[in-house]
Amino acid sequence: MKYRTTAAFDRDFARLAVEHQRLFAAAVHGHFLPAIEAGSFTGKPPWPTRLRIHRLIGTDVYSLTWSFSSPDGRATFHLDTDATVLVWSRIGNHRIYDRP
Repeated sequence: MKYRTTAAFDRDFARLAVEHQRLFAAAVHGHFLPAIEAGSFTGKPPWPTRLRIHRLIGTDVYSLTWSFSSPDGRATFHLDTDATVLVWSRIGNHRIYDRP
């Protein structure tokens, strides 16, 4: 799947420690992308439980938890209007939910 990032995501990502950037990349490449390839956006199979992917209430934005502790790593994403491009919106900790 193709993807793009928002300016906010790029700023957030640049602020992360290099170790945290690597943890995010490992979660995306090791679990998230294989789930997309298997069809998780359709619900079958479901998203990997380790990523705690869920839709934010009242939005078309999803949340992915890439680390549960040290750091509290979260990222938000959505599908572009034609559903062919995944857009990474924000990355950081729980505070990104203020402006997903």
